[in-house]
Amino acid sequence: MNVDELVKTRPRRADALRGGTAQWSEPVAISHCQTIERTLVIALRGVIDETSVYPVRLMLAVAVKSGYVRLVVDCAEVTDCGKELLDLLLSWKRNGRNLVLVSPSSSVRRQIATEIAMHLFLCALSVRHAMDLVER
Repeated sequence: MNVDELVKTRPRRADALRGGTAQWSEPVAISHCQTIERTLVIALRGVIDETSVYPVRLMLAVAVKSGYVRLVVDCAEVTDCGKELLDLLLSWKRNGRNLVLVSPSSSVRRQIATEIAMHLFLCALSVRHAMDLVER
C-alpha cells in the first residue's frame, strides 16, 4: 500500500459532517491527510498517546517507503499528547527529512518544551543524586 492509497482510505473532515464513516467521537488520530508532490500533509486531532499513535506511525512508515521527504502536521486539534508523538516526529526529522508543525496546540507545545528541558538540564531524584551527577 502506498501513501496515496492510505490517503484514500482515511476519512476527511467533510466525510464526518456528511454522515460518512468517520464520526468525531471515534478515536481516530488522523482527521485529514493529503499528498502534495512529495509532501505528506496530515491533520491530527484528539488525544495522541501510545495507542492512538499507531495509525500515524503506519502512515509515516508508508510515506518513508514511498519516498516522501517532507511532512506537514497540523496539530491545532490535538487535545493531549504523550511522548510517543514527539518521538515519532523526531525520528522523521532525525533521518534528514523536513518537518513543519502547523498551529501546535498547547499540549504539543508543552510536550516539546518538556523534551527540550530534559535535554538541557540534568534531573535528579534527590540532592545526593544531584551531587553525584555534578561530580561526574
